[in-house]
Amino acid sequence: MNSYQQVIDPGFRSPTVYDQKYVDFVDNVLKEVADDFEREKQFSDQNLLKLHKLFDGVFERALDLYEQQRVTQISTSNAIITEPCKSANEASWLLQVRGHSGALYTLFPEINYCTCAAFRHQVLTDRSAFTCKHVLAAWLASVDNEKLLHQQLIQKQLQTNMMPSNTEDYMLVAKVGLTNLKIIIELLKAINFIEIATCLGSENGLKITIEHDKCLQASVYFPSTVFDEFKLKEDVMFSLSLKILVDCLCMFWPTSQEDSVAVQMFYKGTGYPLSIIIEEDGIITDCSLKTLEVEELLDFHIETEDIVNKVVLQTELLAAVTMAELDPTCRIVELRFSPEKPFFRIGLAGMGSICHIDLPHDNDLINTFQCTKTVTSLFMLGHFKPAINALSCASKVSLRTNNSGLLCFQYMVKTEDGNTCYMEFYVRFFIMN
Repeated sequence: MNSYQQVIDPGFRSPTVYDQKYVDFVDNVLKEVADDFEREKQFSDQNLLKLHKLFDGVFERALDLYEQQRVTQISTSNAIITEPCKSANEASWLLQVRGHSGALYTLFPEINYCTCAAFRHQVLTDRSAFTCKHVLAAWLASVDNEKLLHQQLIQKQLQTNMMPSNTEDYMLVAKVGLTNLKIIIELLKAINFIEIATCLGSENGLKITIEHDKCLQASVYFPSTVFDEFKLKEDVMFSLSLKILVDCLCMFWPTSQEDSVAVQMFYKGTGYPLSIIIEEDGIITDCSLKTLEVEELLDFHIETEDIVNKVVLQTELLAAVTMAELDPTCRIVELRFSPEKPFFRIGLAGMGSICHIDLPHDNDLINTFQCTKTVTSLFMLGHFKPAINALSCASKVSLRTNNSGLLCFQYMVKTEDGNTCYMEFYVRFFIMN
């Protein structure tokens, strides 16, 4: 017995929204109707009866919207996009339905969801219907492109739609394109091992800092020149969830070089959320991130006159050593700088072994080696490892220590347009000789 017979046979109990296989059943019916339309270039009476039996009164109201041409496809293309999308995540257009009341409802293709009251009550709450008239009308118009209107969204419109009505109300407004956005996300991921981060906006740019156990502090610096637009009324400072921030920035990601992504950030001030607007090829997403009160950060820094030892080297050298020699049971890392042999030593202590790696101070991969006194410090691997994991973000790293045994990793990351971002890790020793 085929699906059509199952629907119209009076003795057959149609599946309900409570059946687990109901979604597959509906999908199969819709696919059969769409395939028939592709062959016959019209909805047959049998298929219309099939849809009416399946959706009842919802179909009648949806058919009326469809016949009145109240469905519009919105895209950056200059013509209707007819090829089906492989998945909802790869759709490059939106559908907009004007209801009988005149209200507009924006829908994503291949997604059964609408913001109307009927969908909320009958589909989500009562579960008495599978969908609403707006979603069904959009599907009908997508099958029959002759009834589908089209609106091209040009770049100027996108920029206008992305901007809040009055940006003068915001303390911070920043915009960044795809090229530098990749660098920003890469650096944020490098410090994304602590939930809460503190953000500081100044005329120089944006600084984001995390702390762990009062023994590790990591910061990334994005100069104002990295952003396509950076406006600041006065210095701002707030905390937020770094994980959620990274997830938002990664929400849309280009699948090809031709794809376009732009991000704008807006912050009004204390107590207000951080608003992030992401646009990817006409698809606009508005995110609102709750901000938190700022907790006092430790003042980790090394003044130039307090530097005891400084080494600037290619990151590939340090990465190769640590990754190759790291004992899985290692808990302690020893770092030794000295003007005498061994000049630069990294020691790893595990449950079953102790390993020392001596690096020559005149190696081609070491650009600068300045040591005024011998300093040997022990660090917890849990505090040391995040700084090592960040080696992949840059080509050079500067290591500095002071008399107090504070260790600083500083990374300089060049962007494609010639700007420089910085990343710093301050690690506090727990034993120093």
